[in-house]
Amino acid sequence: MLFSELVAYFDRIESVSSRLDMTAILAEMLSKAGGKEIRDIVYFSQGMLGPKHTGLEAGIGEGLLEQGIAKATGYTKEEVVRLYKQVGDLGYVAEKLASGRKQTSLFSGRLTVEKVFGNFVKIAETGGKGSQDSKLGMFAELINSAGKLEARYIARFPLGNLRLGIGDPTIMDALALNYVEEFLKDKKNMAGIEAALREKNEEKRKEEFSRRARQRLRETIEAKYNIFSDLGEIAERLKAKGIKGLEEIRIVPGTPIRPTLAERLSSSEEIVEKLGNCAVEQKYDGFRLQVHKDRNNVTIFSRQSENMTGMFPDLVEAVRRQMKAERVIFEGEALAYSEQTQQYFPFQVTIQRKRKYDIAEKAEEFPLRMFAFDVMYLNGKDLMGKPFRDRREALEKIIGEGEAIALTKSIETSDPKKIDAFFMESIENGLEGIIAKDLDAPYIAGARKFAWIKLKRSYRGELSDSIDVTIIGYFKGRGKRTQFGIGGLLTAAYDEEDDSFKSIAKIGTGMNEEMLSELEEKLSKIAVKQKPGRVDSEIEPHVWVKPSYVIEVRADEITRSPLHTAGRDKEGTGYALRFPRMLKFREKKPEESTTVKEIIAMFRKQASVQVYQAEK
Repeated sequence: MLFSELVAYFDRIESVSSRLDMTAILAEMLSKAGGKEIRDIVYFSQGMLGPKHTGLEAGIGEGLLEQGIAKATGYTKEEVVRLYKQVGDLGYVAEKLASGRKQTSLFSGRLTVEKVFGNFVKIAETGGKGSQDSKLGMFAELINSAGKLEARYIARFPLGNLRLGIGDPTIMDALALNYVEEFLKDKKNMAGIEAALREKNEEKRKEEFSRRARQRLRETIEAKYNIFSDLGEIAERLKAKGIKGLEEIRIVPGTPIRPTLAERLSSSEEIVEKLGNCAVEQKYDGFRLQVHKDRNNVTIFSRQSENMTGMFPDLVEAVRRQMKAERVIFEGEALAYSEQTQQYFPFQVTIQRKRKYDIAEKAEEFPLRMFAFDVMYLNGKDLMGKPFRDRREALEKIIGEGEAIALTKSIETSDPKKIDAFFMESIENGLEGIIAKDLDAPYIAGARKFAWIKLKRSYRGELSDSIDVTIIGYFKGRGKRTQFGIGGLLTAAYDEEDDSFKSIAKIGTGMNEEMLSELEEKLSKIAVKQKPGRVDSEIEPHVWVKPSYVIEVRADEITRSPLHTAGRDKEGTGYALRFPRMLKFREKKPEESTTVKEIIAMFRKQASVQVYQAEK
């Protein structure tokens, strides 16, 4: 496919706001892609150079991009910078200057998707002495050969800001749309959907059938993505073999599984009512890690599928030494540990282990202890469908002697009083709380179900649990905060229905000087000139940022709000957090922040508690 064809589709997607329209255009684009290039096209659509766990990034900052645009178009860098300040989008700068070049293009060949993607991969892999000049040359080569629309997206891509307004859910919807006819050739699929239909009117029944068919296939695609987090390869297998290509996808050590997520309840009585007899584990405040061992090769992923192997050499050696399995994928929580005091450090200390430099020194200063709590794969066998009690038993058998890796402390009970006692013991030991688990439930990758239920410490006069929100912008500081450049944050909840981030709170408290400094360092790198495509907010911050970082906040209560868009109804009233306070950064994907659906459920539960207290 010519790159000009791809960006024409991108331009169409950017120009519409309806998710249904976006999905239809994306589906058309993917249907036109060739078998060898569809993988690259999916990665392009994700704004990446491959699945996240590969860690491949273009590594070109704004300064180098400005220089490359100048070099390719004949304008000075100063002219490029001046125009960038005016329009606020380096993509539009490249588009405008490419249409009025001061010099003739050195390259006459038309760009293909393969060529553009290949150049960006080479740019990402280029390092060492003279690498900046090499990166500059390869980027300028692309701009030199680009038409004006091509130049727009070539310039945006390295910054991770294509502004298409689509995420992985939309890409999966598009794939389902393309293969739904083949899916329905299976009579079992057809019969299952027919049996679930509720509409009586023939026309509406056809609409319902079509919607349910796409939904079924979408769920099948997502199930595969949950155990094999490489959407590019999934698309390639669909293109090559159709629905049968999905059947070939299996768990592979080295490719992360999307983690299961916990629901929340506010009391042990509710947990017992929901689960009955259950396993109750201590909830640790550290890094949630997924460990893959393939003989002597050990790979460690964060809950965001980020490869963190190089950061934790002590854990890598512990896995090789303690895990009595040739091939295994298991999960656990890692915390920094003090040999002197025999105590676990708080998360603020543990987070220091996430670093690119001085790794050995920090590993010695703050060694990690990992508490394993689940196993998904063992010596060639997929254990995800097994009941939790069987997986726990299998995990216990393969942990050998040693101090670095141990099972989570756990009890099995159906007595709320025993759960409360275990909860208080956990809190007294400085832990976050507990996780209750359904003994009969499988491992449900990538989903938030009541198979796992968390219960965390609560405070009088506040919500019974903290909330995780995604930062979508910030306000510049005043007074003492002027030096940090950040005075407050604009945050959002995740809306699963339309794959967007809806504003829910402005946060200006709970941040000490260390937090403000860290916020400035992180957010300045992802600042964008205009509101990101997946953000829905009527409140305008001083600076928008790409949804990337999740923070934990606590608030007095959830209230209705005409200003915020989270859960907004037809009357224009949404939900907001009253007196929100930042607690800390969370090692989560933005899509794993608290959902709008959860916010509404918490609001209703909060209201029922208030009524109960008033009646008392």
